[in-house]
Amino acid sequence: MAGAGGGKLRDVDRGGRQRHGTSTRMAQRLSQNLKRSLRRNCPSAVIRKMDRKQLAHDSIMRFRKTDTMLRRYLDRKVSNTGVFPTQHRLLMELDRNPSCSQVDLAEKFDVSAAAIAVSLKKLEKGGYITRLADENDNRINQVSITAKGKEVIHKSILIFQETDRCFFEGFTDEEVEQFFHFMEKAYKNMAEQNSRLDAEERK
Repeated sequence: MAGAGGGKLRDVDRGGRQRHGTSTRMAQRLSQNLKRSLRRNCPSAVIRKMDRKQLAHDSIMRFRKTDTMLRRYLDRKVSNTGVFPTQHRLLMELDRNPSCSQVDLAEKFDVSAAAIAVSLKKLEKGGYITRLADENDNRINQVSITAKGKEVIHKSILIFQETDRCFFEGFTDEEVEQFFHFMEKAYKNMAEQNSRLDAEERK
């Protein structure tokens, strides 16, 4: 009896395993059929759009983090020169275009003319530039860069050259060019949106 009972139990066990195996295979086939159905019925454009939305968000977040890292790097590199990064760029621009006005500088650096005036005053106080009033118009200042300012400009050139090299490490020439065009397009998009908001605020 025991042997017969054991045989029946083994038969039941084998049957259970067979049914389990059959159920597993059926589940796998259903899963495969479902995936094929989704691929047929879900347009690839929708999938690409979902991927694009997430990728766009991730790209902007990565851009902001990269900008933060770049600013931190520059702050550390110029910390021993006594001049802030924005003042470095201002000195270099004055060296290239000594006759440019405060309005020109404000437009160049996308800040207010008042902010440029403050920066120029700090540079003058630090002995990096001298400002003389124009004989024909007291509102216009002629800016001259001192020897101390020239020394900072030389250091600035080396710092920014090294920064450019570090930033684009591992990029091909083609990738650098593509990056420039991508950033130009993104800047243009946001500039247009800000111009639209400015127009709405003036209404």
